[in-house]
Amino acid sequence: MVFDPRDDAQTGAASKAQTNVLIMVASAIVVALLWVLLFRFNLWMFSSFEMTSFISWIFLPAAIRVLAVMACDWVGVLGLFAGALFTNQADPTLDLTDGLVLAVLSATGPLVAFWFCTRLLRLPSTLSGLTARQVLVFAAIGALLNAVPHNIYFYLSGRMASPIEGIVPMFFGDLLGTMVVLYVLSLALRLLFKRATSQRV
Repeated sequence: MVFDPRDDAQTGAASKAQTNVLIMVASAIVVALLWVLLFRFNLWMFSSFEMTSFISWIFLPAAIRVLAVMACDWVGVLGLFAGALFTNQADPTLDLTDGLVLAVLSATGPLVAFWFCTRLLRLPSTLSGLTARQVLVFAAIGALLNAVPHNIYFYLSGRMASPIEGIVPMFFGDLLGTMVVLYVLSLALRLLFKRATSQRV
């Protein structure tokens, strides 16, 4: 039997492709789960800040939109779509079309924000060297690109009397929710880093 290195290379390439697919699927599932968990936590913690089932003055899951697209690109978008599609079922007034449209809007807004910000802020697609100010701009643009399309759809579907009625609370809810989550994450990472450093000494 003659050993053909091309067979080994093809096997290795196929194995690598399978691993990449598994990683992408796992990433999408993690994003969807994080969305659902944070959505449920937000309902429990900040129900008094809600204007409607889709608009709140504090909306923590908005941070998942930003982080998912930053970390996973289009795979994060798929996870956001799946997570939003699941949580949309919490509103019994939504039909299938409403649920699909709102899930698409929720998932594609941060992708458009990512595309826009990497060009506006002249950042590499890897987002290396991102500053706190740039993250704030990223979150603000993401919040705007989420609030405007959602409210236009709410108006066109007869859920709101005006297309601008919920833009301000939704924008600030997304922005504030993102900032809260990012602050908590940065604080947790700082504490972990400090503990790891103290254990080495």
